[in-house]
Amino acid sequence: MKQIIFIILLCIIVNVSAQSRYYKAQMHCHTTNSDGNYTPRDLIKKYRDAGYEILMITDHNFLTDGASYNVPGILCIKSEEITFDRHMNGFFLDHAIIPNKNFDCQDAIDSVKAQGGIIQLNHYCAGPLTPVEWVVSAAEIMNLNNGPDILEIFNTAHELSLAHDDKTIWDSLLTVGKIVWGGADDDFHPHVLESIEFNQAWNMIFLDSLTENNVYQAIKNGNFYASTGVEIYNYNITNYNNFKIIEINSNATKIDFWGPGHTLLYSVNGGYAQYTLQDYSYVRAELSMGTDNKKYAWTQPVFMETTNNVESQDVLPIINLYPNPASTTISLSLIASESIHAKLKIIDILGRQQIEIFDGLLKPYKNIINYDVSYLDSGQYYILIETKNGYKVLPLQIVR
Repeated sequence: MKQIIFIILLCIIVNVSAQSRYYKAQMHCHTTNSDGNYTPRDLIKKYRDAGYEILMITDHNFLTDGASYNVPGILCIKSEEITFDRHMNGFFLDHAIIPNKNFDCQDAIDSVKAQGGIIQLNHYCAGPLTPVEWVVSAAEIMNLNNGPDILEIFNTAHELSLAHDDKTIWDSLLTVGKIVWGGADDDFHPHVLESIEFNQAWNMIFLDSLTENNVYQAIKNGNFYASTGVEIYNYNITNYNNFKIIEINSNATKIDFWGPGHTLLYSVNGGYAQYTLQDYSYVRAELSMGTDNKKYAWTQPVFMETTNNVESQDVLPIINLYPNPASTTISLSLIASESIHAKLKIIDILGRQQIEIFDGLLKPYKNIINYDVSYLDSGQYYILIETKNGYKVLPLQIVR
């Protein structure tokens, strides 16, 4: 009887460890249905044979149904690269999205969300070979509604064309409260040399089992990390009343923890690190190894307060700003449902604090704060309000 119980327990342990794990996913690649060199069937086999278990084929303005090719051993999810002035991937789509003449990023987001999908902003950073119309600033992304869900923080093809993303834009958005995950992709066609364009960047998605719904929920909730070669063995977040402990075990040789304002908070040499999140609104980890041909992995941001999500901020004061754009003086009207301590800051598009304009108690109902902004240079700024319930952000434009 003891032997039977032991065998049953062993089977349960083996089954859980085999299913609850990371699955390798490619979320940006092209076939002959747009400007790729491989047929859909051949591309699916190529990625499967390279160890991928999830594939999103993202042909330009064409929805390639990879599952219809019946290639075993890999899950294909219907996706598309919505191509207009900018490029955005729509995942989990039912039908193709064909941009019209005046199509923009907000239209792409709305179109994908209407199908219940997830949307990613692709290769948005400037580079010597990057078309200027592809470049998207932090300010523009901040002003988009309901997306994007993911920023393509590493794109193999564009890294080769010297369009390097130093993650400043990502941190700028996270600093002002816009929650967006980071992804890494091949963007495989190939254009130049297959050996340096294929299987160079991917996402590792943590799943209980491999189903399309599980993949959707994991990506939606940020249960994945982006990689160009570094592998994370274990990643744990332990929640306490007023702090969180992040623990990472990997094959990296260095782990950096980044926080608000693109600030390096802590650095460890080696593949294991612990970080206590308490004094900052979020933290994310960047893991690296090697020197000449450096490899990376990026975890998703961990937030100190769950109310950081902009969809959960109805408990925060209502803010009205006038005038906006402004040149000399701004007037802030804050309506609070209760007496609450608040801090108000003006930050730039990189999340750097310019000035703290208020630190005190807001009274119930209406509070008026006037402030002189004549010393600020022309440009895009944000008003950041922080309370015990989280924070809100309001765009501020200074013109001269």
